[in-house]
Amino acid sequence: MDETLSPRERIRKKKDFLLIYKEGRRYKGKYFNLIYLSNNLSFSRIAIVVSRKTGNAVKRNKIKRWMRDLFRRNKELLKSSVDIVIFPKKDILELSWSSLQQEYLAAIEFVSQKTQSS
Repeated sequence: MDETLSPRERIRKKKDFLLIYKEGRRYKGKYFNLIYLSNNLSFSRIAIVVSRKTGNAVKRNKIKRWMRDLFRRNKELLKSSVDIVIFPKKDILELSWSSLQQEYLAAIEFVSQKTQSS
């Protein structure tokens, strides 16, 4: 089980973001929203977009670290390769780690089911 997050597993190019925004499907959770789109790669990719309204740089970076950690520890749960863009909400800072983990796992299960049926 590979629990690393390699540079190839991050979405960085503007054209990739635009494609995901345009053609991706959405999941709305209580603490974060996400957009996902199946890709033709052999691995899944992630991007985390945190608004300045969420807090200062320290808080935004903490949220990004949490989300990247959840992705890398649970990427085997994604049945097919998919691109995911996560938009955390401000309330996520008040959440405990275990609650955030449960919320994330529920979202990943939803994404896995939807990408399998498509």
